[in-house]
Amino acid sequence: MKGQGGDTNTDQQAGFTLIELIVVLAVFALVATMSLQAMTGTLRTRDRLAGVAEQTAQTTRVLALLRSDLESAVPLEFHDVSGRIRSSFDIAQGSVEMAISVSGRHGLPGEQVTGLGRVIWRYDRGAGVLTRQSWPVLNPADRGSVGPQVVVGEGITGFEVRRLDGDGNWVSGPDPNLGAGSSSGLPRAVDVVIDTDAFGRINTLVAYP
Repeated sequence: MKGQGGDTNTDQQAGFTLIELIVVLAVFALVATMSLQAMTGTLRTRDRLAGVAEQTAQTTRVLALLRSDLESAVPLEFHDVSGRIRSSFDIAQGSVEMAISVSGRHGLPGEQVTGLGRVIWRYDRGAGVLTRQSWPVLNPADRGSVGPQVVVGEGITGFEVRRLDGDGNWVSGPDPNLGAGSSSGLPRAVDVVIDTDAFGRINTLVAYP
């Protein structure tokens, strides 16, 4: 009788040990799941931060390059290869293109930079990109001297160029008074508005003497 009773206690102890093992495994599985979720969340946060950092760097480069071009503007006409004379500051209808005669500008990698030149900013609505192209001189002899059209900004949802007219009003589009033969081919001020997916609307304002 005593022997049988001893066997029963041993079976009960073994059963409790099995239950404890199941509990430990359940707790371990829960901790592992929580750790995996935390790691996944950390990786997603890292990816988002990396994306924001990349967008910030791109936007900073675009704005710095744009301001450099605007501040380098000079009141000198541009003679294209077909012989037509362009104003020193030319805005296309609809503000999808802006051309500026510049001096002492910053160049993009692989771009030929001289004392005077012409930079052209274009906005492609369909692709949502902003490009920049340049001529190394103001009177090019052939089309081969123009630089490549380089994408400088992506995720662009809007691009507008406004100028300050003689009456103190901000207007969009070309100025008929800044045509060929003008001794002062720069507007009083220029406000370039860039709309981006990441940061919304950004203004770059430059005034001219």
